[in-house]
Amino acid sequence: MKPKLSRILHLTAFTFLSIVLFCLILLTPSDAIYQCYITQRLINIFFIAGAYIVTFLLAVLIYATRIYTNRSVLTGIPKAWIPVEKEDVGGSVRRLVMEGLARSAVIAYQARPRDVAAEEQTQTQRQSQQVQAQQEQGLVVNRDRPPWGNIEHPGWSSPESRDLPDLPYRTVIQELPHLIEAKAVSLAPPDPVFTATSYNPQGGGLEQEQAVPDTRVVEVLQRQASMGVREYIQRLTVMEVIRPPEVGAEFVVLYERARFSAHELFESEFRELMHVFAEVLRGMKGLGPEKIMNGSDEGSIMTSSGSLIGPSDEEGETDTMDYSQDDGSLRLRHSSSGYGSSSREDYYSNYATPRSRMSAAPFPNRAWYEHPSSRRMLAPRTPSMQSLRRVRSNVSGSSGGSVIRLADRGDIPYTFDKDFRTAPSHDRLFQKVDPAVDGEECLHDCSSCTVRYPSKFDVDMKDKMYGNIGGWATHLLVATGKTDWVRDVADEKGSLMEAIERGGVEPSNGKLKLLASNIPVPDEYYYHEPGEQPTNVLLLPSFSIIDHVTPALAPDLIKYFVSSAITTTSPLKTSKNETSSDCEEADDDQQRQPGQEQEQEQQETPDINTLTPLRSRPSPHAAVILLCSQRTRDVRCGQSAPLLRKEFERHLRPLGLYRELDDERPGGVGIYFVSHVGGHKYAANVIVYRRKNFDCYKTYDRHDCDLAQEEDEEDRDSEGASQGIWLARVRPEDCENIIRYTVLQGKVVKPGHQLRGGFDREKGLISW
Repeated sequence: MKPKLSRILHLTAFTFLSIVLFCLILLTPSDAIYQCYITQRLINIFFIAGAYIVTFLLAVLIYATRIYTNRSVLTGIPKAWIPVEKEDVGGSVRRLVMEGLARSAVIAYQARPRDVAAEEQTQTQRQSQQVQAQQEQGLVVNRDRPPWGNIEHPGWSSPESRDLPDLPYRTVIQELPHLIEAKAVSLAPPDPVFTATSYNPQGGGLEQEQAVPDTRVVEVLQRQASMGVREYIQRLTVMEVIRPPEVGAEFVVLYERARFSAHELFESEFRELMHVFAEVLRGMKGLGPEKIMNGSDEGSIMTSSGSLIGPSDEEGETDTMDYSQDDGSLRLRHSSSGYGSSSREDYYSNYATPRSRMSAAPFPNRAWYEHPSSRRMLAPRTPSMQSLRRVRSNVSGSSGGSVIRLADRGDIPYTFDKDFRTAPSHDRLFQKVDPAVDGEECLHDCSSCTVRYPSKFDVDMKDKMYGNIGGWATHLLVATGKTDWVRDVADEKGSLMEAIERGGVEPSNGKLKLLASNIPVPDEYYYHEPGEQPTNVLLLPSFSIIDHVTPALAPDLIKYFVSSAITTTSPLKTSKNETSSDCEEADDDQQRQPGQEQEQEQQETPDINTLTPLRSRPSPHAAVILLCSQRTRDVRCGQSAPLLRKEFERHLRPLGLYRELDDERPGGVGIYFVSHVGGHKYAANVIVYRRKNFDCYKTYDRHDCDLAQEEDEEDRDSEGASQGIWLARVRPEDCENIIRYTVLQGKVVKPGHQLRGGFDREKGLISW
């Protein structure tokens, strides 16, 4: 192969530079020797020459030694033996080698098959055998704390477990609903008519042995074939069979995760599930007569003729069983009902309790227990399609809103509100933006937005979010003046959150969602010791502010303000034109009432100012935006909340709607940081509460309202929020359209991608 020109040039340059360097090195000693020769200092010539010669020899020796060492090491790879003996390695290396050999020996010993029968001996014998084996093997292994740690297999308990040896978790989990159903059925009361009897040969007569359960109550407590575990637990909770209701809701969450998750449970998770399951069984109570008498909207109705009318089928036919007092016989009579299924449904929807609507079989009425002579028994028959109809529970562990509302004066105390129903899909709950109406801008994100999330801001984009939030009735924001809190805000010692969460007083109008917020605290907060500091709270959806609430006054807050406040399922007040006729009728009724009755009614209604020192006032805002900022729960919330607030502020300021934390001008939009709301993998979460009369507040804020609107200000304050819109996966470029369409108009821009749920009191729709 011919040498390349570049190689020739390289070698030539290297040789030339090497010669030049060698000459320069010799130039210095040559000049020194020449000077010594001229000055006749011959002794210095020998010193200079000797120093250079010794230096040259040392360099040659070092270079040769290095070449020899490298060649020796390379020729020794691979070695013919492993250098682990004491003579081959140093002391520290020898210790590491011995520790590794001992650990390997322990693992090899423990991996051998063991005699299970020997392990079932007493503790003393096992210890003696273990000590003997350790002495023979020279190993010391702690059985309870082995050096390799605790080995656990998901979905299967350890064979060495003391209480759950070799137990497959999934087999037990599949049996839990059946055990709950068996427990519920066993709580059925005895049949008031029939009891199990047997013949007594000594007495020559019938002897009562055991009461027979009431078959109708058993049918109610049984789980239907088409009913899921969640619906069954909700049904038992509504009937107060499972108490307290929070235990049932917690069991449903843990059970569904264990039953349908793609990952098997670990032992700690399985024990937690079984602990909650035991709490459910211990808390299950039977149905008493007072509960059964108010039990079912399809229950039995005692007619004037003394016959018990069972539930009718779709054609209006009923089976009745007549009881004769003379001969004690039962006569089946097949008759036709006088009213159809539609009228019957309307009748029960107005006069049955919410709890009764959860029943699928008739309950006995009061006459059944108080007058044994007039008892009637339903004939066995196939349940009608209406009785098998699945009814959605309105009170559950995951549903906070109450749909029970007070009836008019003179009717029964309460009725079931059929107006509120669950929106089946994300496009049915709120109105979606329409390019034909709202313009093409609604389809595009903000083009002027320069704020971006960090590059590692990961969000789940695959899950279906709509409907996966638990319902709530009221929302309470506690002012703390902070943007981050301890992991669980109720764990903050001496705080109002701790007093509310663990004070033992629960709202009577449904589930309360408690959050800490960055709302500024009053000045008095800093002049009191922890545990006595007063703060303010914002109650939603009523848009009420309760001032100077201390932890000691937490029960008064729940009893007098939260329990009496409007909820997410309270019907929205109608306008004056729509209710003018109703008001006139109500005025006529009040004029017809005697004066003494009106005075007595006023005396029975206590003034809240005499019951508690707390005072409330309406919130001046027309809408509020809640942003989760709790970094201690998820760092993404701490990153996204300040960026979104900056963008929301940028779009609200030109509209004159932005409000600072301490700005209480009427109208506008308040933006608050709140604690954990759930669903951090869908960050960022944004909750919008907006009033129906948002436009009027804007006009009022710009000093352009007329006198009629000012007169209606009190009515607007009392109606609260008409909509609560919970969004997720919100990014800074979405803020412009959220302000323009969601906050101002109540529309959703990306319902399929961002809507998690919410409520609309005007339409009567909820997502849970």
